[in-house]
Amino acid sequence: MDVHQAIGERRAVRFYTDEALDRATVERLIQFAVQAPSARDLEPWAFVVFEGRERLRGFSEEAKRVVLRGSEQSGWSPKVRAMFSDPAFNIFYGAPVLVVICATSTESQAAEDCCLAAQNLMLAAHAEGVATCPIGFARPWLNLPATKVALGIPQDWNPVFPVILGRTREHPASPGRRAPTLMWR
Repeated sequence: MDVHQAIGERRAVRFYTDEALDRATVERLIQFAVQAPSARDLEPWAFVVFEGRERLRGFSEEAKRVVLRGSEQSGWSPKVRAMFSDPAFNIFYGAPVLVVICATSTESQAAEDCCLAAQNLMLAAHAEGVATCPIGFARPWLNLPATKVALGIPQDWNPVFPVILGRTREHPASPGRRAPTLMWR
């Protein structure tokens, strides 16, 4: 698969099989992630990997509570609040692996560099038949000091990009994209 095909076909997958991912696959994908560009060669990323559907289900319950508390201030719709109140809703969608890409620096470009690493990871995963989905809803919970202590994430690391990995039960169709706004000057 070439890079153009991977970019065109990669989707956020929310339906996973029961198949586990082996650690060698996850480590290989992280090796592709760190090939991302990095401002001033800072390479401000670290990867915290969590395994196990049931473990992630528990994380989901914790994260949903945090999101629901914050949803009142953010003006979310009743539909979104209802989704997070539903005990059956799992923000990690039954995936077997969660990779949390953390910024290890407070430099201005650190978070963006982590997002570039995440894109590499997701494209490499797609090329290897591994499905991914970014889970931004987990960030508020992951950044709580108590959560960092409980999960063993250093306090000075900033969880920037949580992404789940697994084998897809179904590959979503393209949602399509609007034409880019383009200005030539």
